[in-house]
Amino acid sequence: MRVDGENIRTFICFEIPKKIQRTIYREVTLVLKKCRVRCSWVKPENIHLTLKFLGDVPEKRIGGISEKIRWTLEGFAPVELRLDSVGTFGKKSPRVVWIGVAGETDPLVVMAKAVDNVLARIGFPAEKRVFSPHLTIGRIRDPRGADDLLRSIEGIELDPVEFTVHRIILMKSELSPRGSIYSPLELFEL
Repeated sequence: MRVDGENIRTFICFEIPKKIQRTIYREVTLVLKKCRVRCSWVKPENIHLTLKFLGDVPEKRIGGISEKIRWTLEGFAPVELRLDSVGTFGKKSPRVVWIGVAGETDPLVVMAKAVDNVLARIGFPAEKRVFSPHLTIGRIRDPRGADDLLRSIEGIELDPVEFTVHRIILMKSELSPRGSIYSPLELFEL
């Protein structure tokens, strides 16, 4: 039962087509799972491209946030992207395994900056880093065995699968022992 005024863990993301999610899981995640590294792998249905993580947001603010996002996204068109490469954040001690995206990334960067700016005006901290479009597929829990992971990543030749992003989602994230459970709060068509 929901308590009025409860906080909702929230982020803004691009939805990735189911076919692409399954391709990533089959061609990358399953290969890397064989490495001797302790990693929490993202379930295929949870693979997405995050524009901005908001964190815990009071439920009563969701409507206002949605309105600001909708207003900010007016005039943005669907974005053509393609899977580009596999890599990690943290070269010597990797923390995150990701798949980079290429294609129309300039409009994507402009969109992320616009969303960041409008939300900064209503109290969400502005991003300090430049937006780097990527799909997180794993979070490394223990760097032991990372050399094996890095060698395996070098051996992956990713097909440049293309896809179009047609909508952005204000997403709710519930943490559970079985992993994150995502459910859309609001959809924004481009």
